[in-house]
Amino acid sequence: MYFSKIKVIGNSSVAEKIRDFLSQLGYYVVDDDEEVRVVVGSLSRGLKYINKKPVIVVSPSGNYVIPLHKEGRVSFLASIIADLMDSTLVLTSKFAEMGLYSVQEFSWINGLYWKKYEKVKEVNKKLLEKGRVSVYVDDHVKRYYVPKEGGYVISEYPCDADIIIGGDGSCSALYLYPYKVVVGLKYISPMPLEVILYSIKLTLKSIYLNENRLDVIVSSIGDRRLLELAKLFNAEVVKVSGDTCESLLLQYGGKIILKGVKRAFGLETCLGVAQVEGL
Repeated sequence: MYFSKIKVIGNSSVAEKIRDFLSQLGYYVVDDDEEVRVVVGSLSRGLKYINKKPVIVVSPSGNYVIPLHKEGRVSFLASIIADLMDSTLVLTSKFAEMGLYSVQEFSWINGLYWKKYEKVKEVNKKLLEKGRVSVYVDDHVKRYYVPKEGGYVISEYPCDADIIIGGDGSCSALYLYPYKVVVGLKYISPMPLEVILYSIKLTLKSIYLNENRLDVIVSSIGDRRLLELAKLFNAEVVKVSGDTCESLLLQYGGKIILKGVKRAFGLETCLGVAQVEGL
């Protein structure tokens, strides 16, 4: 669900600025094999690039950012670009008009994925009709963001809920499953814990992920202080070998979302997600 490869289409200074910003956050800015297209230009120009891939249009001046295709999948990425450019974000979906998070957006911010898209459409339809849906959290270890103001309320019983996070699949609800969110750390000299904590939260924020949704910290250094830090997230620490931050993620397994980027004090972080075996 998360995008890591972005193609920025345009030759202007605005396009170059977007490329630089996204690269500094850790996204792969590519010329082909992209997962999302960011078109700098008019809406009519953006329409020419619509196919099966999401499209975000940035006005030639850089003052407006508009998800043009598959808004529910790229609204947060568009928001990140708007923040970076100090631009106005223009959302046009029914969810945005009603101040609601679609199921796709709720899943994105909480590090979740689904297996049955038909159920996603069913719950989205109810959300638009009723203005809210109920969520049962079967996994109480992770801290999920359930936005009441965005149309989501907690259910006390699983089979009364429209959405179940975790669970065994025995109810008729939409089941959302947690990714393993993995952050890689690459550093040589000792780092203050507050610097590492700040860098981890900044990394999660770079993809608009709930800043408490961390499952695994991977590092090539046996730093016992990381165990103390991991307790803040209910996460685990795994020591693996690797010459680069990305190689640490590959050793652990999963998809790399953000490449290695130097944060505070030269600490390098990267981010990946992995599906939990058996789900």
